[in-house]
Amino acid sequence: MEEGTILIHVIAVDDEPPALRRVGALLQTFDEVQVAGLFESGQLFLDHVLTMPGPIDLALLDMELPGMNGLELARRLRAVRPEIQIAFLTAYEEYARDAFDVEAIDYLLKPIAREDLARTLDRCQKRSSRIMQQAQPERGISVSSFGPFSVTTEAGETVRFRNSKSRELLAYLHYHGGRPVSKVKIMDDLWYGRDAARTQVNLHSTVYQLRKDLEAAGLPRVLEQSKTAGGSYQISWNVAFDDLAAYEEECRLYRQTLSITHVMRAIQLYGDGYLEGSGYGWAAPRQAELELGYAGLLEVMVDTYVRQKRFDIALKPLQKWVRLQPLEVRLHGKMIALLLLMDREADAISYHRLALELLELEDTPHMLDLPGLRVDPFAMF
Repeated sequence: MEEGTILIHVIAVDDEPPALRRVGALLQTFDEVQVAGLFESGQLFLDHVLTMPGPIDLALLDMELPGMNGLELARRLRAVRPEIQIAFLTAYEEYARDAFDVEAIDYLLKPIAREDLARTLDRCQKRSSRIMQQAQPERGISVSSFGPFSVTTEAGETVRFRNSKSRELLAYLHYHGGRPVSKVKIMDDLWYGRDAARTQVNLHSTVYQLRKDLEAAGLPRVLEQSKTAGGSYQISWNVAFDDLAAYEEECRLYRQTLSITHVMRAIQLYGDGYLEGSGYGWAAPRQAELELGYAGLLEVMVDTYVRQKRFDIALKPLQKWVRLQPLEVRLHGKMIALLLLMDREADAISYHRLALELLELEDTPHMLDLPGLRVDPFAMF
């Protein structure tokens, strides 16, 4: 493969094994191609796309698939992985107009010739190059606020904090978005209730240590001070990637497109939660706000997969949701209903018993009434 060439991850779907093997063999002749999977049914393909997070750049879809034709498969793929490019394979030209309704990059007539496939791969590569150029991030600092607060420099070095307060001060100033924060407010938020004189000493020593930590990582002059109006501090830096900003952008894109891909990306970015385990009192309101939004994302994912009858895939996000809100009765009802939909009645009965104990509910008719849940488990979603 020539230097600078983009590696293309390709997946193909065709219900005719000889045709599928031919496509796979042709793909193997291109150095820039990595075959990510060959499938004989649209459902198997969708299962793979939904459960495997690996990269897929191009999907070659047979138009004449049984049960769910290639056009419908493309529409479903667009709903969950809109970034994947699509090309159709068929023996008939009549579908060409429909193919471009789902923004397919090409339409290949069977039997597929290598030169036709080369044209499709070239189109895919050119489009991917344009997308990468448009999405190329500005070089600079990377900031992570999900999990323990951390900063990585442009050179790839992680800032090492000599003490926990210098880390907290930087997280606090970043939380304020580069705006100046008065010394009085900083001391009140980071050392609430402490002796005023002692707190001022703590602030000065923490500022000194933070400056040393930043300088050691090659980030001098990031922490700025103003002596007007009693004095204030702020940070000034070029942040190329901020996981919180990326998370909020994925949430915005989901509201705009309703694509579950953005939900999946947001959930991945959220990880263990905003400043999880930090114990920063000033961050508590923002933590609660983000946690509520995260629960909403989990609900979208669970309900989407249940509607698609992908019960196994819905289980993991539902488990996360329950752990997040363990005292929410309806979530335990959803878990019992999902286990019933998965034909795991014994597990549903066991879970029902544990949920009643956890919630200290009497075994009387209510939302967790097991006979009622057996009647129509889908009603819980």
